[in-house]
Amino acid sequence: MTGQELGWAASEHAWVFAVIAGLVGVSLYRFYWRGQVMQRLGDLPLIRQMTANTSLSMQWLKWVLTVFAITLVGVSLLRPQYGTREAEIRNRGIDVAIVLDLSKSMLVRDVAPNRLKAAIVELHDILDNLSGGRAALVPFAGTAFTQTALTTDLDAVREYLDALKVEDMPLGGTRIGLALDHAISLFSAESEDEDDPAFEGLAQPDSSHFKAIILVTDGDNHDEEAVRAAEKAAQNNIRIYTVGIGSQNSSARIPQVTDEGEQVGWAADQENKPIFSDLNVALLDTVSGSTGGLSVVYGRDDVAGSLMQALDALEKREYEHHYDNLKEDRFQLLLIPALLFLLIEALLSDRRWRRRSEVVA
Repeated sequence: MTGQELGWAASEHAWVFAVIAGLVGVSLYRFYWRGQVMQRLGDLPLIRQMTANTSLSMQWLKWVLTVFAITLVGVSLLRPQYGTREAEIRNRGIDVAIVLDLSKSMLVRDVAPNRLKAAIVELHDILDNLSGGRAALVPFAGTAFTQTALTTDLDAVREYLDALKVEDMPLGGTRIGLALDHAISLFSAESEDEDDPAFEGLAQPDSSHFKAIILVTDGDNHDEEAVRAAEKAAQNNIRIYTVGIGSQNSSARIPQVTDEGEQVGWAADQENKPIFSDLNVALLDTVSGSTGGLSVVYGRDDVAGSLMQALDALEKREYEHHYDNLKEDRFQLLLIPALLFLLIEALLSDRRWRRRSEVVA
């Protein structure tokens, strides 16, 4: 992209040319119909005498000027752009919220050393490759909270990530929908802060146009709230990338741990039957797919590599979005001659100019 090619910022308005073509067709038919009516009147010498003061050529000229003017206005509605204006482009990374499952099922050891530690290793690889953007950390189980708000200090995010413990969560469960809603609210809060008078005059990082949520979970429930939250994210231009961790064979038992993190047995239901945790791939596929994101599974896919490739593509779109905003509008170059044509049309008269000798005769 050099900015020297002609582009159109509002090509969705191309329908206006159909309207212009219709108006031109109607006006041409009007000329034809008037000619047919004059012929049917029969007395052509009388008609010529009655219209002697009207110049047909001037009427056609006024019509052509009007058509040109309307056509130029129609083209200007498409917002033609050519060239770029100078501006400083900052923070072309994207805002990423990491939503990490801290339910007890994340301690299952069907992956080494367990689901949670394996997830943290992958997230470190992703954070190591983020550049120019901001990251936030949202742990969740039966509830969700902000561990770190959106920040460019990725070292702080890494430290908080390493300090997370399952036993720190006050409520058990896997409420994915609640966690996604909380992450979406982080982006909304950023938009509100930009307009807050309390921040006036302070340098703030630019929020990105495209945003991402990385959801890491074993997805071991059927959460209808998650699908609804994903639809909400899509409406807010937020991509959700899901990372599924765990087995799908109903053999992974959930450990029971104390507040100190010590395992004291295995989780069981009210009938003392063991509780197993299975990865719900279908749910994660639905959540990511509804936002145009990506769904990967630990052990099956290259988690960090796949997500970084997807985030790089999103960063490219972020740059292109800001680059498009720098393109120079040229619609005014069409409106000026359009107004000139309309002015000339208004000043011209369709009355025939006759020589003095013709008037005396």
